[in-house]
Amino acid sequence: MNAEEIYNSVIDTVAAVMDEVRDDILAQMDVKGINASGRTAASLDVRRYEGGIRLGFFADGESIAPTETLEVGRPGGNVPKGFTAILYQWSIDKGIPFEKDSRRRSFAYLLGRRIQREGTLRHANPTDVYSTAVTVGLEKIKARIATDLKVKVTSALHEELVNT
Repeated sequence: MNAEEIYNSVIDTVAAVMDEVRDDILAQMDVKGINASGRTAASLDVRRYEGGIRLGFFADGESIAPTETLEVGRPGGNVPKGFTAILYQWSIDKGIPFEKDSRRRSFAYLLGRRIQREGTLRHANPTDVYSTAVTVGLEKIKARIATDLKVKVTSALHEELVNT
């Protein structure tokens, strides 16, 4: 087995584990009610590039939640321009029912004021969405690569000894 084949084997192993990590993160987002519109979840992907492979949120022009807010929410303080409109749409995406549109607008405004003052509920109570999945994934990658390389090196040495 040459160096390129070993490299490709390692990349395939890493990709397989990253796919598992992605699936674990998506499951956590679902179970913990993190999804609203689903854009952030849909943007989570494993992508190969010239130098290796990445697991990340690839927005591709879509508006998605900042990664860190999935676990730790948003602290109090300045809010972005148009925050009420953002929260208005969020309430629709979350499926929160209101009997009148004016109530939804009022809710979005008041929620924005509360977040500005105190931060989000997730900021007060962080939740593990991706930290454990990533840590477990890294350990799986280390273990699988070590096992695969041990098998390949042992096999290559055995073949070399048999052929001499």
